Amino acid sequence: MSSADFLAGLLEGAVATSAAMVVVLLLRGAVRNWLGASAAYLMWLMVPAALFAVWLPAPRLTTVPMAATDMAVQVGQTIPDAAAALSEGVPGWLALWLAGALLMAVWLLWQQRHFMRGLGSLTQRDDGHWQAQTVAGLPAIVGVLRPRIVVPADFEQRYNAEERELVMLHEQLHLRRGDLWVNAALALLQCVYWFNPLLGPAVRRCREDQELSCDERVIAHTAGARRSYGNAMLKTGLALSPLPVGCHWQNQHPLKERIAMLERPVPGKKQWLAMVVLSAGLCGGVGYTAWAAQPGTAAMTEAGAVYATRVQADADGTQQQFELHQPVGKPFAFTLESANGVKWDAEFTVVPAEAGKLHLQGTLKADGVLVSSPELLVAAGKMAAVEVTTRGGSSLLALKLQTDEVGGSSKAASSGKISVEPEAGENDPTTDRMTPPVYPKAAFENGVSGKVVLRIEVDAEGQPTDVKVETSQPEGVFDTAAVEAARQWKFNPAQKDGQAVAGAVRVPVWFDLDESATHTEESTGG
Repeated sequence: MSSADFLAGLLEGAVATSAAMVVVLLLRGAVRNWLGASAAYLMWLMVPAALFAVWLPAPRLTTVPMAATDMAVQVGQTIPDAAAALSEGVPGWLALWLAGALLMAVWLLWQQRHFMRGLGSLTQRDDGHWQAQTVAGLPAIVGVLRPRIVVPADFEQRYNAEERELVMLHEQLHLRRGDLWVNAALALLQCVYWFNPLLGPAVRRCREDQELSCDERVIAHTAGARRSYGNAMLKTGLALSPLPVGCHWQNQHPLKERIAMLERPVPGKKQWLAMVVLSAGLCGGVGYTAWAAQPGTAAMTEAGAVYATRVQADADGTQQQFELHQPVGKPFAFTLESANGVKWDAEFTVVPAEAGKLHLQGTLKADGVLVSSPELLVAAGKMAAVEVTTRGGSSLLALKLQTDEVGGSSKAASSGKISVEPEAGENDPTTDRMTPPVYPKAAFENGVSGKVVLRIEVDAEGQPTDVKVETSQPEGVFDTAAVEAARQWKFNPAQKDGQAVAGAVRVPVWFDLDESATHTEESTGG
């Protein structure tokens, strides 16, 4: 995953979780009044549901033509300058995010250590719990991997027996429900999405709902103990500092709201059922919406087909013409340097669309910086044009693309054997990379084999400068495929006195349907 992809995923997650948090913040009060505090707490599951949804593979879409015409139809837009600026500044943005995440992690760690140090030395009690030397913010649960219930120094003196039982039940419910892990996940979200202004208030409201829900469960387990539980709340000292990973009596706890909630009836079975159904429905709806909102990936309707794309490129007056072959859905790429010294990198993918049209999706980069992501809907065999400039206008790239199917399925492509055997004398160019040509569809379907002998002029940089057919059998059947492939080959140039020089090489290319066929014929370099 590239840095740009990581940042894009980070922003998608921020948008999805923000939308979920807004929904919860708007509904939590009404849901708590209708179904109880536990229902409001369950609603926060929408946030991780939305986050996980954007991590799932994007929905597959069938490309639909926008107009019935032989002209290319532009269905994508060139990236605006703001997006180009963001692309150019990816390392800076990534460094800024990392710095913010580290600072937030340090801040939360400091809060955690400050709270723990404030407890003084802990002494294990006969009941297995731990007793602190202070009272503020206690009782509390600390630690995630080794959770411990910590009670205040005056636990026995502060509470009577019934109140102590209720307070311990409250903490044990936190443990059984996994609230410690919830709070640890909230702390992690604060580090990752530190730049989201909505996250801080949402975390506070979530932990308030967590405590109200736990209070509600205590009352449900101990009918008739409302007054004693209320007295225990009033006797408990609020914390002087936060505890990011843990459960404690925070100084921002809505004590009046917690006391008032004790007067409400405990939700019955019907309310519990409605609570579960509502929570599952909202989580599923928000998750599906976040998933469906992702940019779709085009469905491949003709997997295995092979396409030829003829490219006419003009970069600031530097012109090139060539043809590239690629299977459906597989990217093909090319690079050219403009007269102004700007290196253009282009990558396109061909996907069949409906009504016999083709969907070309691509990226264009200038000196490694993303400039445009064109998407074209074009009729097979018809010319499509793309023209883009760098952000500052220092370079202009004009492309004309014409794509048509030239090969059958992947099964057919693997049935025939194409042999490429270069030849070279001592000082002649030798092969560095030679991709076999595509077997012509008509020849393959008719069971035709053949041979083409090419003479290739190679410059001192190993690039073919001229490709000619010396002989071909049968004549004219495989010539085009062999020449098109040869123009993309790369050679190690000939050497003279230790220096690279221009040269020539004669390359026989066999097109064989018999996979076991071998060729040992030799010829000399030119």
